[in-house]
Parts: sequence; C-alpha cells; structure tokens
Amino acid sequence: MKRVLIVGAYGYFGNHLDGQTVKTRNVHKLVEERFDGKVCGFDTLKVRRNPLLLFVLLWQLIRCHTLILVPCLNNLTYVFPITYYLSKIFRYDIIEICIGGWQVEYFKGNERFKPHKLTMDLSKKIKVIFPEMKDVDRRLKSELGFKNSEYFPNFRFFDLDMPLDRNRSNEFRLVFMARVNKKKGYDTIFEFANHIRGLFNDIKIDFFGPIENDDREEFMSLVDSNRDIVSYKGVLQPENIHKTLCMYDLMLFPTTYYTEGFPGSILDAYISGIPVIATEWMHSHEFIDDGHTGYIVPFGNCQEEFERRILELYRDREKLNCMKHAAHEKCKSYSADAAWNVLSKYL
Repeated sequence: MKRVLIVGAYGYFGNHLDGQTVKTRNVHKLVEERFDGKVCGFDTLKVRRNPLLLFVLLWQLIRCHTLILVPCLNNLTYVFPITYYLSKIFRYDIIEICIGGWQVEYFKGNERFKPHKLTMDLSKKIKVIFPEMKDVDRRLKSELGFKNSEYFPNFRFFDLDMPLDRNRSNEFRLVFMARVNKKKGYDTIFEFANHIRGLFNDIKIDFFGPIENDDREEFMSLVDSNRDIVSYKGVLQPENIHKTLCMYDLMLFPTTYYTEGFPGSILDAYISGIPVIATEWMHSHEFIDDGHTGYIVPFGNCQEEFERRILELYRDREKLNCMKHAAHEKCKSYSADAAWNVLSKYL
C-alpha cells in the first residue's frame, strides 16, 4: 500500500489556529479522504517541546512513498534540505505546498531575506512545488527557471448550498477575522470606529482571532474604550466559521503585510457570502475583484478611502447584496474538488 506522509504545523496541542495550521489540517483531510492508501501526519510544532520526535519523523520518512511538506519559513530553511537528501537514500517523492506569497523573494533575496540558493536549487529537483498564487507560480517559472511549479489554490471544505445573507438584524455588522496584531491593521478599524461614533449608531464591529502577545494590552484597551461599537469575540473554531460569518455584512482586512499570500479569512468570507474591504497588498488583485467581490483601498494612507467604501455599502444595500452574491460565486474556485484536481495528478 502506498504511504503518504504530510509534514507541517498541525497545532492541535494548545489549539493553535492560524493560516498555517488550518492549511496543514485541510491538506491532511483532503488526502485522507480521497487518496487510496495510508496517510500519516507529523506535527513540526511538537518538535519544539520534544526534539526526540525527530527520530519518529525519520522512521516515517523511511516508510513513506510520498512526502507532502507544508513548510513555514523555518521548515523550508532547515527541514526541507534534510528531507531532500534523505529522499535520495530512501527513494520517496517530495511535494512542497507553499503557504503565503514570499517564496520568490525568499529564494532571490531582498531586504527581508538573504538569498537561499541551495533551497531554491533543491526545490527545482523535487516532484512539484505548489505556490498558492498564480503570480508566484508565474514568477517562479519566468524569473527563477522553475519547471516543476504549478498553481495550487488555497481551499476549504464547504457546502455551496449554504443560505446567504442571514443578517436579519437592523445593524450593519462588520467583522475582522485573522490573527489580531497591529500589522493586520486593527488600528485602521478603530480609527473608523472613532469616525462614526455618534453618527451611525447601527454600525457594529466584531473581532475574531488569536491575539498576538505583543499587541494584547493595546488591543484590549482599544476594545474597552470603543465597547459601544466594537467587541472581541475570541477565536472561532473551524466548524463554526462559516455559519458565524454569514451573519455579517462585510469583512474588514486592512493588512499592512505587503507580501501577504491568500488570506484564509478572505476565502472564508467568500464562502459565507460577504464581500471584503482590504488594502492593496502585493497579491490583492488576484483574489479580490475590485467593485464586485469587495473593494481594494490604497496600501498606505488608506484611512479615508477605507471609511468611504464601508459607508458607501452601508448606504447602498442593493450594491451590497450584489457583492455578497458575487463573493459567494467566487468561492467555487477554491473548493476541495478544485484542489484535489491539481494534487491528485502527483500522487
């Protein structure tokens, strides 16, 4: 029986929930449900607590036929080269599924990364590398000479027949769902809350997501001082995300991470039938159809345009409803079926 080993950050201990852990778990579920063979997983986050687990990983590598690596930055730098050289001894294939949109800059080097020529050369020799953006796939091929790159969509498991537009309250409900840190733009949202205070009493804003330790004190203080408009609702479990988000009107995503990949929160918004207002990060136009599935506002100095677009949809509910249906239609490109159609060719 063919054996597939999936190595990445699962994060079940401590209930770590972020883009990396969600994607790793979804890849595992996809392969486990549809691959005709044995599927095993190895959680790289556990190694920090127990380095002896590396011997377990070695044993799993020896026995597998295909390794699916879902690497963060450190795993790509340190774990991937080791697994590559071991693959030459134990004769297993390697599939690399990317998280985020930083791979070209990582390989070439820029102000954030030193060049990683060895990792790049080894990545060109594996069975396939799967960037989650079409633009990254194009650049890997055109700028760096990759011949084994193929676009692999970020994806979710969801019911396409889920009812849409379930906000039946008299409030205009806005939501942020992502890691809560300043670089994700929460200060922009609080500025908007200050702007509308006393003017639009039926606009409410809810935050969901794990709070970064460095930002916890400031964020909770801002929530407390804006509690007439803003609430923090904790972390949504994956099984509750879509039935919760569909009770909102609009997703807010004013990120200041320019090399953001395809944020899972935007995909979850589309599945739930709500449009997105986001800043113009590097890959924003690949995922947001400006004026249809949401609005893209300037990456820097976005405050005025950010507020204007929210209030535009507050006043024009017909336009909002059209965008809700366009957003839900968009999610069909990011289904488990779409992902499996790509991945299954290499298993």
